[in-house]
Amino acid sequence: MTGMNRIALTLVRGVFFSTAGLLPLLAHGQIYTCKDAAGRTITGDHPMPECANSKVLELSKAGVVKREIPAPLTAEQKRQQQALDDKRRFELAAEEQRRQQDRALLSRYRSEADIEASRRYYLSLSQDLIKRDQVAIDDAQNQLKTANTEAEFYKHRKTLPMSLRNKIDDANRDIAYNQKNMADHQAELTHINGKFDETRKHYRELVGAMPEAQASR
Repeated sequence: MTGMNRIALTLVRGVFFSTAGLLPLLAHGQIYTCKDAAGRTITGDHPMPECANSKVLELSKAGVVKREIPAPLTAEQKRQQQALDDKRRFELAAEEQRRQQDRALLSRYRSEADIEASRRYYLSLSQDLIKRDQVAIDDAQNQLKTANTEAEFYKHRKTLPMSLRNKIDDANRDIAYNQKNMADHQAELTHINGKFDETRKHYRELVGAMPEAQASR
């Protein structure tokens, strides 16, 4: 007998005896097999306690793998899986929120003209506030001018009357306060324009992605 023939015969015998060892279990219809912590193969006609922490193979009556039951997750694997699940839920929630916002945008504005009309409305609100700020600044500056003129009569004194000093302080405070308001409202104009520029851009993207029949409604 040649070397190759001896090897072939050995393999056939190994398969035979391996299969023969499973025959009593296969008679039950299906078997479960796994490797325990020591690396030994455990086989039975029902899930075994020794396989609790190992991957289990469920075999059919014909000895074919029906399914693979993965080993339980470790504490670290569970933590990683939970983090992954949380991330997916967050992404799904964020995506749903974006879809709702897109639907609201298309519902609110039927055309770019509607967007520009809304832009003009909000700009006008801030512009009205800027005009109000300017009126308040002018009024405070007039009060300061009057108080400074009155103060000329007290140049020969070391100190001004308390009432006059209060007028000057109040006028300066009002000027500074309203100048700050005006700067904020002027910055709001830039913010409004930037916001509506983004809205118009996104509106164009949404409309451009719609089917032609839907976009032309």
